[in-house]
Amino acid sequence: MSRFPVVVESEPPSVDVPREFHRRMAAIIDAVQTGIWKAGVRDLLAYATDYAFGDKNGLQTLVLKSRHRSAYVRLHWETIMRDTADDRQRVDAAVRDAIRELT
Repeated sequence: MSRFPVVVESEPPSVDVPREFHRRMAAIIDAVQTGIWKAGVRDLLAYATDYAFGDKNGLQTLVLKSRHRSAYVRLHWETIMRDTADDRQRVDAAVRDAIRELT
C-alpha cells in the first residue's frame, strides 16, 4: 500500500503528494524512453501533460511524442498513486502501449 494518500479530494495535505505523483509520472516517461530506444527509435521524447488532483478531475493525461509519432498515456490518479498489483499492471500496460505506438 502507498504511504501517500491515494484519494485526494482537493488540495493534498503536503507537498509530498504532488512530488510523489511527479516522480511516478517521470518513471513512466523514463520507461517509455528506454523502451523506444531499445526498439531502435533514437528520438528524445517530448511530452505534454494535463494533470489535476484526484480522480474526481478525470484521467491524468501524459502525451508523449517522438519525431513522427505520438502516444497518450491516460490513467486515473488512484491507479498512478496506489501500489497494488492490479494498478502496477495497468501502469505497465500503459507503458507497453505507448512504446508500441511510438515504435
